[in-house]
Formats: sequence, C-alpha cells, structure tokens
Amino acid sequence: MQTVLKEKVNVDAVFRSFKDSDKHTRSGWEHKRIQPRYVKRKKGEVLTITDVRRSYAQRKGERLQVHFVICCEGERYFHLVYDADKILWVLLYEFDDQMLFDEKEINVDISME
Repeated sequence: MQTVLKEKVNVDAVFRSFKDSDKHTRSGWEHKRIQPRYVKRKKGEVLTITDVRRSYAQRKGERLQVHFVICCEGERYFHLVYDADKILWVLLYEFDDQMLFDEKEINVDISME
C-alpha cells in the first residue's frame, strides 16, 4: 500500500565532490554524490534515515532529479526526490513495503505551486 504525500520537506544531506577515502564515513555510501540523512516535515516530524535502499538520477528535459528509496526509523519506507533545478526536496510517497520500488524507476513530474 502507498500513501501519496507530494510534500516539500527540508533534508539534511551530504553532498560530495569526490570519493571519500576516509574509513570513518557511513558504510557503503562513500561513492554517492548525495546522501540524505534526515527529513524534516512541515508539521515538525523528523525522519531519521537508517538506510538508502536505492538511488537513481533521472533527466526531465534539461532538469535533473535524483530519486531515493529510503528506510527510516520504525521500518517506514519513502520515495524522496531532489530536484537540482529547483533546489527542492519532495517526499512523494510512503510505502508499507520497500519492495514496491526496488526494481522499477518511476517517472514523476514535480509541479509544486
């Protein structure tokens, strides 16, 4: 089951320019350019990301969107999108089961007014 959210959120994330060779970085994500860590929703709820299950970049014309399937505390799964053109994070969906997004890319149009 999925719940459509399409909600602008604030995200604490690490942006990297090069592969970090320091052994003290978070496991497995040293090679990724963007690593979201926390999501803050408008009503004050803070979601602590425990695992990024999948990420992929998607072009929409000239725009670049980076999609993340994330697992948060309490085994809650979300589809999170970073729109590089708008410099905007959007929490698109919450899922009961992360399996729904493991094998397919989703074409999403973000038009937040």
